[in-house]
Amino acid sequence: MTMKITKIANRQLLFILFMMRTTVTIAFLPVLTSADAAQDAWVAALFTFLGSAVIVILVAALGAKYPKQTIVEYSTALVSTWPGKVVSAVVLWALFTIAATDVRIYGEVLVTGFLVQTPLAVIIGGMVFVAAVAAWQGIEVIARVADTLFPLFVLMLVLSLGMVVPLVEIRNLQPVMARGLLPVVRGSITPTAIAAQMLVLTMLIPAVTEPNRALATALWALAGSSLVLVVVAVVTVGILGPEQASRSVFPFYVLTRSIEVTEFVQRIEVLPMFAWGFGLFIGIATLIYSLAYGLAQVLGLADYRPLVFPLAALQTTFSVQAYKDVFELLRFFKPRVVGPYILAWFILSLFPLWAAHFIRTVWGSRRQGGQ
Repeated sequence: MTMKITKIANRQLLFILFMMRTTVTIAFLPVLTSADAAQDAWVAALFTFLGSAVIVILVAALGAKYPKQTIVEYSTALVSTWPGKVVSAVVLWALFTIAATDVRIYGEVLVTGFLVQTPLAVIIGGMVFVAAVAAWQGIEVIARVADTLFPLFVLMLVLSLGMVVPLVEIRNLQPVMARGLLPVVRGSITPTAIAAQMLVLTMLIPAVTEPNRALATALWALAGSSLVLVVVAVVTVGILGPEQASRSVFPFYVLTRSIEVTEFVQRIEVLPMFAWGFGLFIGIATLIYSLAYGLAQVLGLADYRPLVFPLAALQTTFSVQAYKDVFELLRFFKPRVVGPYILAWFILSLFPLWAAHFIRTVWGSRRQGGQ
């Protein structure tokens, strides 16, 4: 049975993708980037856009060729039923892992800096439950909430960055490219790999009013989030210096917490934390919706909603149990770990589908030419 697909505007898709990716940017990506690239972390952030754009094209261009179908539907058409379900399962596992990891990062920051006596499971469970309620309502509701929160999200980012930009020491960003290109490329691997978040497009493109423009929409969202990453890298390294930036677990949070605008205006770290919370809510709700919707299609269910809260409970459990502590979480994001792990997702999912699509296209054109 086919489930009804509600529609969202391309603008709303842009907001969702921008907020999903930027929330990770204001978490601890600067520490991972600066650890390899040192003072050239901002250059690594520029390289990130190029690598991430390849991932976006790989995901969105294929989906745009089947604008009325999710990956569950067009994978079975391309590689037959059971191989298609296996491909879909890989993508769904990727969405599950991304959601659990994103919410674990946010939980670690809250436990570290604000709610030190609150159990991690309570923080994560609360966020996932609220996101699951939005997912149960559907992607149209999530998109409308994104419309509402996006201006606040951007405003809080601009305010938190604007207060610290004047403190940047240019000497901390010099010399540029002194160690060559290789450290910069290594520093771009992790933020590029995190563009796997864009796999959510495999489920969302049929819900967009103009699916033929989904690729351009995703690239604009990527460009905006990459710009934020460059600015955050410049600010973090420019103020803390490359050594302290690479040692801090949450460098941008540490940076904003140390700033006192006036005697009466302090603790401005709440601004990026609120922005992060808004973005994480939208991201987790979108991921849970996409996961439940895709799994319902794999199982042949008429409605995805009965799966939402069981999946939310599994996600909460996995998020708490998958990583022993924040340092194990950081080790997962090392280039030598996260790079091959996420590359495997694409090798097992989109690569076979692109090959099948290419063969199908060539074979079809030859048959038409022979007639």
